[in-house]
Amino acid sequence: MIKAIIFDVDDTLYDQKSPFGDALAQTFDRPLDATELALVFKRFRDFTDHTFNQVMTNELTLEAWQTARLRHAMATLNVKPISTDWVIQFEMAYHQALTKIHLFDGLGPVLAKLSHCFKIGIITNGPAAIQRQKLHQLQIERYVHPDNIFISEELGLAKPDPSIFTTWAHQSGIRANQAVYVGDNAALDMTSAKHAGWQTFWFNHRQNLQAQPTVIPDQIIQTPAELSELLMALVQAATV
Repeated sequence: MIKAIIFDVDDTLYDQKSPFGDALAQTFDRPLDATELALVFKRFRDFTDHTFNQVMTNELTLEAWQTARLRHAMATLNVKPISTDWVIQFEMAYHQALTKIHLFDGLGPVLAKLSHCFKIGIITNGPAAIQRQKLHQLQIERYVHPDNIFISEELGLAKPDPSIFTTWAHQSGIRANQAVYVGDNAALDMTSAKHAGWQTFWFNHRQNLQAQPTVIPDQIIQTPAELSELLMALVQAATV
């Protein structure tokens, strides 16, 4: 029986491509078409997901990581070398755009209903101050107790280490088979949560391919509407 539903943040609770695209539109010297933006954003996310551990282990400073991330994202556009000044301008514009994010349409009322039936939590990688600001902007405190919000920088643990999931379950008094994790990244979210013994819902709204999956998600959802429907089905089952 599911007793806890835990969410990733970036591109799971809100559309991360929107503030990213806004920041590029403000700072890059030409507009990107939809195909270019999708490719650049995917490279931005992939680099973020695969390398944030290097910030956690102090192999890279946050500023060096942000610079490398943006240079990696833009590499396929054959643009002039990315300057440090432009990285700073982009990061300022991006952080400003993040102050305007909102939950995917329809998700707020669903989270409210979920919180009456299940323990709701957050497990997210990222710098604590930035992730906290996002959660505040999304008004997550309406649905999630502060003790159930795990941010990698604060814990010294980060996905894909399954320990961040087992630690959450232990602290919350939830057995592994009673927890489900909702995330957008097949490798980072689904594999690590599965290795901790959790159920997994892959919110694949970017329709990414899962190459040679080492685990099979329990559910695959491809639109925000489908995610809301699935979560509401859990609410209805819990209240029968």
